[in-house]
Amino acid sequence: MINRYNRLLLPIFYLIDFLLVLASYFIAYQLRFQNEVTKSYSGLFIIYSVIWLLSSFICKSYIERQAHNFIWHLRRLGLTQIIFIGFAFIYLVASKSHFISRRFLLIFFLFEVFILFGWHVVRRQLTVWYRSKGKNYRSVIVMGDIERVSHFSAWANDNPEYGYRVDCSICYDDSRKNYARSLRAELKRTHYDELIILTGGSFGVMLENQIQWIIDEAENFGLRVMIAPSYMRNYAQRFEIDNLNGQTVLSVRYEPLLYLHNRLLKRLFDFLLSTLIFLLIYWWFYLVVATLIKLSSRGLVLFRQKRVGINDKTFTCYKFRTMRYSSDNNRDPEDGFGEITLENDNRITWIGRLLRKSNLDELPQLINVIIGNMSLVGPRPHMLEEDLRIRKKVPKYRIRQFIKPGITGWAAINGYRGGTNNLELMIKRTEYDIWYIENWSITLDVKIVLRTIWQMITFRIPNAY
Repeated sequence: MINRYNRLLLPIFYLIDFLLVLASYFIAYQLRFQNEVTKSYSGLFIIYSVIWLLSSFICKSYIERQAHNFIWHLRRLGLTQIIFIGFAFIYLVASKSHFISRRFLLIFFLFEVFILFGWHVVRRQLTVWYRSKGKNYRSVIVMGDIERVSHFSAWANDNPEYGYRVDCSICYDDSRKNYARSLRAELKRTHYDELIILTGGSFGVMLENQIQWIIDEAENFGLRVMIAPSYMRNYAQRFEIDNLNGQTVLSVRYEPLLYLHNRLLKRLFDFLLSTLIFLLIYWWFYLVVATLIKLSSRGLVLFRQKRVGINDKTFTCYKFRTMRYSSDNNRDPEDGFGEITLENDNRITWIGRLLRKSNLDELPQLINVIIGNMSLVGPRPHMLEEDLRIRKKVPKYRIRQFIKPGITGWAAINGYRGGTNNLELMIKRTEYDIWYIENWSITLDVKIVLRTIWQMITFRIPNAY
């Protein structure tokens, strides 16, 4: 089922903001100097571009889910401008750049502030119009007291700019009713993006007994869960706090990669490092391995297979072929359906065994990283048949699909890798992957990559299986 919420909208708005800042700089330059050439302003242009990017990241105003009102956004934009202008002047003082025209700076900052604020007013109207047409929304199922559910549904209908559409509601009417079972039945019929639980009232008393089962059912179906409590409590876990309709809501999982600046940082790390490895190592390593694969058995050098990626989307995953083609199997393994490859599988060739032991069979997935359907670090992707089977057995397995799959990952470097039919080990692998999603940082990615390289060159890859 295609998710109706388009994640490209926020990066597009961010890019437009950045282009407007650049346009303001060039307008100010033309108004101040006209056709006069001043080379020193080229370097200043680059410095100010970097300062604006850093200021926007510091303010964290470009987040995936943001249900704050328009005034909040304007305040956040204003804070970004204050930090930007402050850093710009600090740079001028520190570099002793007395040659910079004060008139130019005044024109630039005035243009930049007014153009951005004007664009954000227009942007809000465009967003309201676009979402009022039934575009770019999250399909939501709401559970709670009938009064709170009705109030929330009315708010969502009256404020389409927030991008929430209530497509189903489950209201409290009987303390003996199994609401987790009701939710499961509904989720089997229809696809939803999020579950919002409104606690309080008589429903809150009932939730004490059923809340965990309700959350488990929603996450097993790949929904993000948000809880809107009628009062605040102290929680031991780390939660994502947001605001809907003037009330605090808690997402039951903290996801650093919901922030645009974190996703951009991770993507930049992935692209630069994978491109570097591709240019320095992969091209000649491919020639060597291709020759050995051809000598070991007939068939193609690269093995392509459909696997499950972010948001349950399938993609073509590349690997070095490590097995002989089996004529007994009527199904094409490249379709994502086939037998799990176990450690002592007799289909594995001698060079394939060496590649698997060192994890070098995964190296062609650098292509997937450069394309953008995989990351260097993330949960390992499974083939379609395996994924369908595991999601029925392992609780909260689909939480792994909140982010892009990776060539290596936190579970992989801790020994939870490769094919297995052991349910306990599948559950443990999922727990490691979920921990990574909730604790992501760029330093953690660097640590995992370095540890993976060390395990590969020393052949000390742990295997919990």
